[in-house]
Amino acid sequence: MKLSVWSPWPPAASGVADYAAEQLAALREHARVTAVAEAPEAVRGLPDGVAVAAADAPPAADLDLYHLGNSALHGFVYRRARAVPGVVLIHDACLHHLVLGETVERGDAASYLRLMRREHGERGTFVARQIARGLGGALWPALHPLSEHLLEESLGVVALSRATAAALHARLGRTPVLALPMHLPPCAAPSQAEARRALGLPADALLVTSPGLANPHKRLAAAAQAVARLRSRFPSLQLVVAGDVEPGFDLGTVARAAGLGSDGLRVTGRLSLSDFAAHLAAADVVLALRFPSHGEMSAALVRAMGLGRACLVSAETPAALEFPEGVVAPVDPGPLEGAHLEAVLTELCSDRGLRDAMGAAAADHVRRHHDLAATAGTLSGFLAARAGAAPGERDRIASARRLEGTRLGSYVDEVRWAARELGLGAVPPAVVERLREVAG
Repeated sequence: MKLSVWSPWPPAASGVADYAAEQLAALREHARVTAVAEAPEAVRGLPDGVAVAAADAPPAADLDLYHLGNSALHGFVYRRARAVPGVVLIHDACLHHLVLGETVERGDAASYLRLMRREHGERGTFVARQIARGLGGALWPALHPLSEHLLEESLGVVALSRATAAALHARLGRTPVLALPMHLPPCAAPSQAEARRALGLPADALLVTSPGLANPHKRLAAAAQAVARLRSRFPSLQLVVAGDVEPGFDLGTVARAAGLGSDGLRVTGRLSLSDFAAHLAAADVVLALRFPSHGEMSAALVRAMGLGRACLVSAETPAALEFPEGVVAPVDPGPLEGAHLEAVLTELCSDRGLRDAMGAAAADHVRRHHDLAATAGTLSGFLAARAGAAPGERDRIASARRLEGTRLGSYVDEVRWAARELGLGAVPPAVVERLREVAG
């Protein structure tokens, strides 16, 4: 099977880029793979021998695999996936910000309003008008994923958690959906002591680490407050942000408002992948909090679990629902989030044995269920099946697309969201035929 893989690639500042590159090495055992990039000349760090093609001159392939996340880096992948059906490996179940960038921010508000009405009905129209004016805040986009128009016109969908896969299966109807565990990246694992020596971190401190780009969704205000309150009991306790800070997010002000001084907060700036892994190994507790959630799974979380670290996640998110009880500790993101986080950190900081037991359970689970070679084999089987079904499926998708911009297409869009609210997954064929009569 000839497979073209569309994604941002290293050294792009994207966890998706690192994930796709790691997976590419394992997929080579099952298919002839070509990486497709927006700027091939900038790509670094792919496995030896993997060809890199330009997005404007892609190679012939039996199937296209699209890595899609909720950021502008994925714009070229989104446009290709809409034009040429393939299999979408969706890293964020919510693609709202990506679609917003491809429509409203390009001067095409009409397409954005149409897509929101198509997927969310009258409520979608109202919400879209507010978001297009910059009034939506963080929660409304998260509650309106705006991904179904793309996914239902794909040959298949791969989700990185069971919760996301189940939700998509219920919404997409006939489009096949695979739940693929987020793989454990291959990496040398230094001990905690070795990692701290290499990074210049204090050997005897209690380190609570938030990995990746710091932003408000990672609940760092609540984390700073909890750490500040606990430092009277655990003087060596520090909050470590292992990554850069998102532009516009004033983490220093957040920390000072929480009462956390500079001796209690350490911000590393952007890290190499090896130093990033070392910070996870150096931690006592890893904070993988996220709210609102965009339906993502965290590669940093799986990596930290593989290193045997006690990890905290936001309750009822895919990261919390993916793992058995006791493997990660959920923290309620509601009004009592700060108190809940402080209570969990108190237990973990007080009891080294509890941290070690939780980390051991986490490491055992991900090593058994998130092996890279095994997940690549599962994905390869799904891709081969979808490539075999591609001709007929492409005809079906092309037939549906011919309705776009027609009166019948508008009628089908109007009832599609209602059908899904009723749990039908798609507009029944009999209804389409009746609408065809009405449309003349």
